Amino acid sequence: MEPSSSSSGSVNGSSLMVMTESHSQSIVVQKDKAVTSMSRAYLENKAVSDAKSLIAELCRQFYAMGWVSGTGGSVTVKVHDDSVPRLDQLIVMSPSGFQKERMVPEDMYVLSPDGFILSSPASKPYPYKPPKCTDCALLFMKVYGMCNAGAVIHSHGMESCLVTMINPFLKEFRITHMEMIKGIQGHSYSDELVVPIIENTSHEGELTEPIAEAIRAYPKATAVLVRNHGVYIWGDSWISAKTQAECYHYLFDAAIKLHQLGLDCSAPCHGPIGKVNGFWGSGGNFSRSFRTAAFGLDYMMEPSQHCILLDNEGTATPTSFITDVLFPYALDNVGKHLAATYGSKETQEDINLLRSQIQDDFEQGVSGAVPIPPDYVGKELVIASLVANVESMMRSDRKVIALKQLQGHIWRTGFQSNELVGVVFDDVPEALERWDASGIKWQQGITTTPFCQI
Repeated sequence: MEPSSSSSGSVNGSSLMVMTESHSQSIVVQKDKAVTSMSRAYLENKAVSDAKSLIAELCRQFYAMGWVSGTGGSVTVKVHDDSVPRLDQLIVMSPSGFQKERMVPEDMYVLSPDGFILSSPASKPYPYKPPKCTDCALLFMKVYGMCNAGAVIHSHGMESCLVTMINPFLKEFRITHMEMIKGIQGHSYSDELVVPIIENTSHEGELTEPIAEAIRAYPKATAVLVRNHGVYIWGDSWISAKTQAECYHYLFDAAIKLHQLGLDCSAPCHGPIGKVNGFWGSGGNFSRSFRTAAFGLDYMMEPSQHCILLDNEGTATPTSFITDVLFPYALDNVGKHLAATYGSKETQEDINLLRSQIQDDFEQGVSGAVPIPPDYVGKELVIASLVANVESMMRSDRKVIALKQLQGHIWRTGFQSNELVGVVFDDVPEALERWDASGIKWQQGITTTPFCQI
């Protein structure tokens, strides 16, 4: 079925094209009365009705398991039809913003294999919000297209979040020699299960390309973890996806518990972490972690360890210092900093990086992007447009290198001029002195946020 012509965010005839802020990909929403090439009877046949009922049942079950609480998470399945190839089968998806434990079959969306919404649920009276297809739709369609999946589950299970926080620098979750690994497609007990971890963003649609890159890089994986967010899991059928989801959550939970015991889930013997990978700090202040860990500092730090890499936010520095002091300072001083350092090589590099990012934003239709005029119009106009873009990025909490690099330079100037004074937890200086005395080097994490001057 071909969509009627439309443009982003506007109604044209019978269709409305919905665009994400950072992706030119779209889902075209077709009103029920506009479906002409597919009969209403087919959209309401037994296979479609069964798929809707199945998702409602799964949502209730997953809610009880803590995977889709608070309206988070989503489920989608292909409508099985032996006469239709998998890639051409209809798709049923749960809606966005609904209480999962109260869903009924009539709440579901039906989509074409190309992402056209063929059937939408009817609006419900107050206090229900108007129906909306899940924010995960673009990601689900990407998984269907790349993996020939029959079902995809997006879980916000606590264990799927916590397992990505054990080490904030790792891009993979690894575990081996656990019986439940056998429940993951293509794996056996002694295999090493590897699940890629991608970084979270403010808008779910922005995860589409990172998930696609992870799928390409890990062709054996049937799941992708999103740090501090949850996990996407798929299978050949809803039974395969559900079975694997249960196994993945079990393994995530096991890894967390092993870590709490000081044991390494990625080692076949599951021996002490310090004997295999050295020390990796968990959330909170590092020196606090040493005092409360299952093993002491001397045990955790092998003689071959030469450096400790420190994070700032919530580890050495209170999170409130970052959010309540540093971010407002950067927002208030963008124009002042650019004007004072405009001719420097460093600031010109920052401006060039911002120009490139803003050009990408325009191409992707990101809201709030303002054109940067050429240099010959004068630095005042250039700075004004840069300030407008930076303010928009910061208010949207964009995680882009161009913004972070400029923020870091603004903060550095603030510390050097004593307009900013660093704050650290009380036990940080003691820990640094102890490591220095032991000959252990420490280093600020790879970030543009200043560690502090202490």
